[in-house]
Amino acid sequence: MRTLPLTAALLAPALVLANGYDVPNTAARDSALAGSATAAQVDAGATYANPAALARLGAGLQLSLSGSILNLETKWTDTSGTLSPSPATTKRKPVPPVALYASYGFKLGDRNAAVGLGMNVPGGGNVFWDDQWAGRGRIVTVDRKIYGAYLTGGYEVAKQLRIGGGLVYYYGTEYLKQGVQPFPGTFGELSTKGGAVAFDLAAEAAPFDGVPLGIGVDFKYHAKMKLKGDGHFINPPPALAGQMLDQGVTHELPYPSVLNAGLSYKPASTLLLTLGFTYTWYSIYEEDLFVGDKGMTILVPRNYGNGTTWRLGAEWQAHPVLQLRAGVLRDLSGLSTDTYSPTLPDADSWVAAVGAGWAATRDLTVNAAFFRAFLDKVTATGPEALPGRYQTSVWIATLGVSWRTGLGQ
Repeated sequence: MRTLPLTAALLAPALVLANGYDVPNTAARDSALAGSATAAQVDAGATYANPAALARLGAGLQLSLSGSILNLETKWTDTSGTLSPSPATTKRKPVPPVALYASYGFKLGDRNAAVGLGMNVPGGGNVFWDDQWAGRGRIVTVDRKIYGAYLTGGYEVAKQLRIGGGLVYYYGTEYLKQGVQPFPGTFGELSTKGGAVAFDLAAEAAPFDGVPLGIGVDFKYHAKMKLKGDGHFINPPPALAGQMLDQGVTHELPYPSVLNAGLSYKPASTLLLTLGFTYTWYSIYEEDLFVGDKGMTILVPRNYGNGTTWRLGAEWQAHPVLQLRAGVLRDLSGLSTDTYSPTLPDADSWVAAVGAGWAATRDLTVNAAFFRAFLDKVTATGPEALPGRYQTSVWIATLGVSWRTGLGQ
């Protein structure tokens, strides 16, 4: 069918890379520790980070509420000598992810237990290139958000061992816009949404009595979201209007399994050290398959690798009402330069984070964090990649509160 290349041009740039779709844990304390606190949760944020820890936090209601501003910018520079204008930079359009959690602790028999409820934005991406930039035929806009909702709990099976887990619901939305060459005023766009259920398993232990060492593990199983929506052409040339057909589209979008493991240790009463490791199974993303309701089936093979991240954090009780925090991490994204794309530029990265917590009252703490990612420069190498050098920067500023009823610890 003659409409196949045009439909493929509309649908193909959905996803190319791996860890570039991760959004860090934006709960304020976790962000300041660069996500290294899997074994050192202290509030209702454990609903997401490690549900087993909920059973350690005491009786009554607790809240952890954080709001952030996330800014991502990418600069592209042509390396072929054939593309212009060069360089080009994405438009600045910060987004506001939130991390909202509530938990309730109680006794179950003679053991501590708790349940938690929350939501955040664990994945997604935003890229807004100029409508007429040199790579408009590859992509102009990507606006993807993956929302997570969590119903989890924890139970103390022994004095020094807690287990937890629960249900996770992922809901994805995506909007893609791409220029159609060689028509400067013609664009294809795609908008879909849908969700899927997954699960969480977690554990926390203090293996040595009298030794301030903690171990934490959290595993979230993958989900395959069933997205549905529409494909649409903007301003098709009259001579090609019969080929540029609007149609309904379905798309299965996997969100990978994620394992977080961590250690915590207090070498002094005022100092907490945290170590974390994350493994993300992005190799589940073997292909993108788009199915239109007018006979179109588009298969886009992908070349993903699994991602790994190493994390280190420290929290210092500088004053009875003031905690200072810092963290670093190294992320190895699993990207392939042969399939590198401006749809959502990715790279291995270093991250530095800082933050503080101020105990406004006995039961209310105000937390702040600043998270800055330094992504490696990447040069696309594959014959199907848009030739160029990419430099991406990301920062996240977060403000939050942690509150408890004070009914018992």
